[in-house]
Amino acid sequence: MADMNPRLSDTSHFPDPVYKETVLRPLFDGAKGHHVEAFRRIDRAHLVMLVETGILDRDTAGRIAGALEAIDAEIDPSTLVYTGEVEDFFFLIERELKARIGVDIAGRLHTARSRNDIDHTLFKLGLKERIDALMVKARALLAVMIDAADRQQATLIVAYTHGQPAQPSTFGHYLSAAIEVLIRDIERFAEARRIVDLSSMGAAAITTSGFPIDRARVAELLGFSAAQRNSYSCIAAVDYTTSTYSAIELMFLHLGRLIQDFQFWTSFEVGQIYVPNALVQISSIMPQKRNPVPIEHLRHLASQTFGRARTVIDVMHNTPFTDMNDSEGETQGMGYEAFVSASRVLDLLAALIGQISIDPERVDQNIRRSCITITELADSLVRIEGL
Repeated sequence: MADMNPRLSDTSHFPDPVYKETVLRPLFDGAKGHHVEAFRRIDRAHLVMLVETGILDRDTAGRIAGALEAIDAEIDPSTLVYTGEVEDFFFLIERELKARIGVDIAGRLHTARSRNDIDHTLFKLGLKERIDALMVKARALLAVMIDAADRQQATLIVAYTHGQPAQPSTFGHYLSAAIEVLIRDIERFAEARRIVDLSSMGAAAITTSGFPIDRARVAELLGFSAAQRNSYSCIAAVDYTTSTYSAIELMFLHLGRLIQDFQFWTSFEVGQIYVPNALVQISSIMPQKRNPVPIEHLRHLASQTFGRARTVIDVMHNTPFTDMNDSEGETQGMGYEAFVSASRVLDLLAALIGQISIDPERVDQNIRRSCITITELADSLVRIEGL
């Protein structure tokens, strides 16, 4: 006897317990932890647009708005526990709306939109907020570095190549080089933000909608510079994510190199940087030790930030050019952790650079021991004596 059609014999019910615990619950927790406010903003902006375009009448919209306000007032997202009764956070809110105002009216809020355009829009809102906050800290670090470079234009240091003393320079000269890189890193963030700052709302699933929606109005209400032009791009082109994390990756790769130099310069053998007591830890057994461990924390935090950003980009590798889960909830949440560690690095590095100083005696000793002025001596013999 031939096997029965599995579609006819399937008696299982969604969600499978393993799928619920390994995928749906983490996604729900991520949504309630990161995206609740963005959901709320999108609902209200979309509702306003539906009224302004005449798709919904004011009475219907008013009932929807009132129900949304009641949900916000009565439900604390942080207390929610995923039960599997609904698929995700979006459907939870939809269920609550239906319970308050009925299926017909509640469903009208979803006119001309999809979870596809909603998700990409709320991810962009989350990234914009985090980019803006991080750039405040990056510019604060830049200001500290500029001030330190200005104050120490003539402060001698030993410059190294290949780990060996090379030529005398100044701390201002060294920091100015790092400043140039940081400025370019900030510019890369500005370009990434420009890509993020385009609303996906109105794309619906893929090809927009037959309703006379106003995508530009929703973009305006949500604080975007414009609506993303191509609707397929709205749900498939994740370069707003890759651009952002590429900018993070490069910034913290570059800052990591600066941090590594500071670590080397504080070593006993070099000692040309003095770290003040406020940023030094002691040993539990060796009374002579002054451990500048904040620099080690900076190094590993910068590496964590780089690694987290790199992971987000790697997740996108070899994925299809379409709407996909690879770029969405869990990946976005993982990326947000890069912003957390990035913020810690920028704060601590600004504090460090603002307080460290160059030890002139050690620099003088190192210059004399290493003969690093010999390049200029040789050049002078050629210029002056014609050798």
